[in-house]
Amino acid sequence: MVEKKKRAGASGLIRRQQRAGYLFVLPWIIGFLIFFLQPLVESFWYSLNNVIMGAGGLETGYVGLDNFKYLILQDSSFLTNLLTVVQNMLLQVCICTVLSLFVAVILVQKFRGRTLYRAIFFMPIILTSGVVYSMVSNAVGSTALNGIGNAYMPGATALAQLLLKGGVSKEVLGMMIGVVDSIYAMAANCGVPILLFISGLQKIPENFYEAARIEGAGSWEIFWKVTIPKVSPVIFLNIVYIIVDSCTAYGTGEGGNVMIAAIQRIGFGKTMQFGTSAAMAWMYFAVIAFFLLLAYLLLGRKANRIEN
Repeated sequence: MVEKKKRAGASGLIRRQQRAGYLFVLPWIIGFLIFFLQPLVESFWYSLNNVIMGAGGLETGYVGLDNFKYLILQDSSFLTNLLTVVQNMLLQVCICTVLSLFVAVILVQKFRGRTLYRAIFFMPIILTSGVVYSMVSNAVGSTALNGIGNAYMPGATALAQLLLKGGVSKEVLGMMIGVVDSIYAMAANCGVPILLFISGLQKIPENFYEAARIEGAGSWEIFWKVTIPKVSPVIFLNIVYIIVDSCTAYGTGEGGNVMIAAIQRIGFGKTMQFGTSAAMAWMYFAVIAFFLLLAYLLLGRKANRIEN
């Protein structure tokens, strides 16, 4: 009888949590239906048409999958830009996830000035947003803040020459310099994941760690067998966040997210090829959806079982 009451109470708690989740996401659903659904359907229709600007507005001519075929078979820059964005995204997922977890494990410890250090690690997000970002980037005189360039390029050049003389290959050197150039951008992108990891780490019951210590587990074993499994739902959440954030970041013709820049240039530049731009956007969306699905299959289902 007591067991049945416990199960009923647990199922009731799960239902209340589900209702709360739907309630929180309801404003986004309403906004999507009102503001985004129609443009989304229209963009898919444009991807199947040759769209030109006529006297009465946009004029469409159905071409089927020709826009998609053109991007894959004839446009040499599309697959190159897509591969570049995917490589940058995977690199950012790996580095930012590990770095954020490492910093969060440190910041969750009890020491003097902990709140100040948490604010410092969140500060780059404020510096790379809105008016503050524009003021800082203009003051620096470069585009280093969004990963397009590096304000300290002379130092990076000297480091490259030193490593080349030491026998490092150009391929490895290119990856190393790329990481160095994106340090500030990585720090800015890690602010939210660090906060999420701190929240997840604080929810792990202290008696789990006490039981592990009583069993004779060391710090390294506790980290891998207690902390990592319990924080795996947050790891999955952060990976999803980093994928979306990386793939939707702003870009220009010189750098940043080159896919976003290409979609904007082709659709709203001098040529105004709306059909090709829409097809490019939908193919890019399909790639993002693929990596999100892959993340769910590899981590999401296991994270759901642990959370439930």
